[in-house]
Parts: sequence; C-alpha cells; structure tokens
Amino acid sequence: MNMFRPVFVILFAALVSSFLPAGISSAQVDEMVGSEHVRMRLPSERAAMGRDLAAEMERCYLFMNRSTGQSLPRKILIAVDWNLPDSSCNPQDATITVGMDNPLASSDLKGILLYRAAKEMARLGLLEFSVGAQREDTEFLFEGMAEILVHEYEHSSRSLEGAWVICQYLDDMKLLGVATQRSWAKFSSGKRSFRNAAPGITLLTTARELQGRDAPLKLFESLRRNSLSASLAAVFKTSAAEAENGWLKKVREHQAVDEITLAPEDVPKLLGTALVPDSVKPGETLEIQLFLKSPRNNLLPEGVFFRDERTGRVQQAHSPSEKGTGDLLVKLPIDADCPPGDYSYQVTAIDESGNLRRWPGRYKVGN
Repeated sequence: MNMFRPVFVILFAALVSSFLPAGISSAQVDEMVGSEHVRMRLPSERAAMGRDLAAEMERCYLFMNRSTGQSLPRKILIAVDWNLPDSSCNPQDATITVGMDNPLASSDLKGILLYRAAKEMARLGLLEFSVGAQREDTEFLFEGMAEILVHEYEHSSRSLEGAWVICQYLDDMKLLGVATQRSWAKFSSGKRSFRNAAPGITLLTTARELQGRDAPLKLFESLRRNSLSASLAAVFKTSAAEAENGWLKKVREHQAVDEITLAPEDVPKLLGTALVPDSVKPGETLEIQLFLKSPRNNLLPEGVFFRDERTGRVQQAHSPSEKGTGDLLVKLPIDADCPPGDYSYQVTAIDESGNLRRWPGRYKVGN
C-alpha cells in the first residue's frame, strides 16, 4: 500500500493547486472545504466554520448562477482572509477573496462571511454575463444589482427599503443622477457600502417596475456592446434623459417609512447628543455631536444623515477629528441673518443591514 502514497500526495497537491488564485502556493493553504461548485480556503482554526457553511455556499452558488444567466464558472474558489479588509472577485481564475479584517465582521462571523461571499458571487456572475462591462460609469449598477441579488437570496428584500430613503437624501444634496453616479470614484470615495449601492438599487428596481422583472439583466446584456446612455434608452424604451427622469420621479414620489426594524436587537440607537455651543449666534457654526450605538457594529458614518428643518438642508455626519467629541459630528453653519429662536433638526441612521431609525432634536440661536 505504501507504493501508492507518493502518488496520492501528488494528486492531492495538484487538486488543491488547481483551486488556488495566481500567486498563492499550496504551502499557504491551511484547509480546503467545499462542495460540488464551491471550494473555500480558510485557516485551519476556522475550518469548522467553512464546513458549517459549505451547503449554504452551494445553495448560494446555484441561486446566483440562475440569477445571472448561468454565467458563473462551473467551479469557484472562495479564499477567506482575516488579514484583508475588503472583498473582491477575479473572473480570470474564478476566484473570490473575502476579507474579514473589518470591524463589521466582529459580531456575526458566519453571517458576514456568507453575505460577502454571496455579493462577490453575484458580482462575478454579472461580470461574466456582461462580458466585463464593469467600468467607472457602470460600477454603481454592478454594486446595486449585487446588493439586490444578495437580499433576494436571503429573502430579505425589505432591507432594500432604506435605499429609497438614502436616495431621497442624496437627491436633496444634489448627489443623485446619472452624471453623478458615472463618477463612481468621486461619489463613493472607492468605498463599498449600502449608501453607495443605493442609487443602483433604486434605478434597477425602477427598471423592473416599469419594464418587467428581466429588465436589469437586459441592461447588463446591453452594456456588453453599448454605452450606459444607449443601454438605459434601450431598456427603458425611451431616451436616456427620460429614463433618468423616470427614475428620479420614482425616488421623489416614494413614500418613505419612519423606521425599518429587521431585528429589534440590532437597530441603531442614539444614546445622546452634545451641542457646542449650547446657544449659537447668527454667523457662527454649531457642532452637534452624536453618540450612537450599533449593536452589530455596522453603522457607517455615510449611513447617518442630518436635516436642518429650518432650512431643509441635508448633510451627512462624519467622524470627528478629535477624540472624545462623540461618535459622529455634524457642523451646522448658521446664516448671518437667522432670527433668534429655537429650531429643530432630524437625524436618520441607516445601517448596513437596512435597519432605519430617525430622531428629532432642537437647537437654539441666540442674539
């Protein structure tokens, strides 16, 4: 029997190597687990998690393959890396890299791993279906469609309701429209998030509502050989400008909800606020410090919006530059001709799962 051992070792090494992305040697593999179409490479201490998820990953593969016109490669490798913050896919070697070095991955490792792998499967299928039509001006569509497919797989499409609220705020901020979304790097700062996927989600949902369920895939099919404008015109069966107007009309007329609760224990909470100064004078800037709690640690700064009810102006909160000044900060310029008085504002938080909460507040303008 020993004479077959070297042959077995060689065959096993060859099998493992066939699923590795370029540049990764079999010496770096801790353990491979998987199913008929999906193999996962994980550190040995995480192998049990991979085995627990193997059947689910296979089901996810089958769903994403059907949803992208049977475009996924017959076998894919999912390389899970706890040293990378971001995830990606490589159509050339049918490899998905799932980055888990991220605060969002600290609460529900299995759920985050499945979500990120599912999103990259969707992206890989769309890339193959569209013959690599992902470009700077179409990135927002890939981001939006991948998010839609993940939530359809998880039967959690209600989570996408928050995308309409985000788009309404972006519209108020003059950040919604085909021209803005074409410049993906500028709009997103190179970051993938629910906020940045929202325009693609709502545009593609509008296409479905107006032109049928297959309209989004027809759009990606058209992108194989046509520009974004020509593809929008073909799918919406009107000019690109009218297609955009129809999308923006849907966003503006959408009846936004006051709250979305997917799991009561996971919703964001506003623990308190601090106003500096307590009473601001006309011509000065008021700082509103927001103390927020996200039980799943998945509330990003770009998911928090602030509306000044006095002026109707909307802005996004941002991380403070100094420690000890709250989790997030809003700087509100007060017009020089603002009359003294008490005024109101509203804070809206939408986390990466789609939970939504709104909180009112007040500030005082003195003499």
